[in-house]
Amino acid sequence: MSIRDELYEKLCAENEAAELAARRAVRRYWIVTLLVCWGWCVVGGAVTVYGFHIFDPVNGPMLVDAGPKIAAAGTLATVLIAGYLRRERGYE
Repeated sequence: MSIRDELYEKLCAENEAAELAARRAVRRYWIVTLLVCWGWCVVGGAVTVYGFHIFDPVNGPMLVDAGPKIAAAGTLATVLIAGYLRRERGYE
């Protein structure tokens, strides 16, 4: 009977290792998604700051208005793509 107990313990250890690896992969996926969203926010903020920096009366307000839209659109697109890829990779 000890052979079955050893086999059972081995299978349990392999199952736990596979579960930890899967959790690590999902965590890494969402961290990368979060970093890409932050990147879009930084780009939008940089465009807004540049709009405040220049003294052109036409392009300045346009850039100030475009910055938050760039950040919002990039973040929304990233989250939608991440949700689609999550289902495709089986991370549900």
